[in-house]
Amino acid sequence: MRKHLLLLLSVLLTAISVNAQAVDTNPGHAPDVVLDNHRPLIKKKDKAPTSRTVSGKVVDENGQPIDGALVTLTNTKTNEKTQVTTKKGGRYNFEDVSFDIDYQLQARYKGQLTEQRKLSQYDRNAVVVRILELVSGPDQSSEAKKEPPSEPKK
Repeated sequence: MRKHLLLLLSVLLTAISVNAQAVDTNPGHAPDVVLDNHRPLIKKKDKAPTSRTVSGKVVDENGQPIDGALVTLTNTKTNEKTQVTTKKGGRYNFEDVSFDIDYQLQARYKGQLTEQRKLSQYDRNAVVVRILELVSGPDQSSEAKKEPPSEPKK
């Protein structure tokens, strides 16, 4: 009986050792536990931009984009003007616009003008987007137009 018991015990030990060798659940021996706190990486603060970009599009009264409109960005201190022509979809873009200067933005297309839009030096946004809508009628200037005097009532 001792022989049987010894034989059974050796068979069991052999089976256990063979089974342990055959099944390796971690072949690369990577850690069984992965620690991840799901926090975003902390990025270094970017330097403040030194200039801004002014972009947008020119549209008609119905909101349809106008290709080929002339958009003017005017420095209000020096009256220096920078002009671009709108591209496909009525889009325009001015880059390297100073934060320290006030500007006026206006578009012109076939005798129509948009209202002048102001860009303030106190607006610290690096990306400025403006939609410019054309007003129907002949060339409008920023000055008020005089209306003809009305006829006296009788």
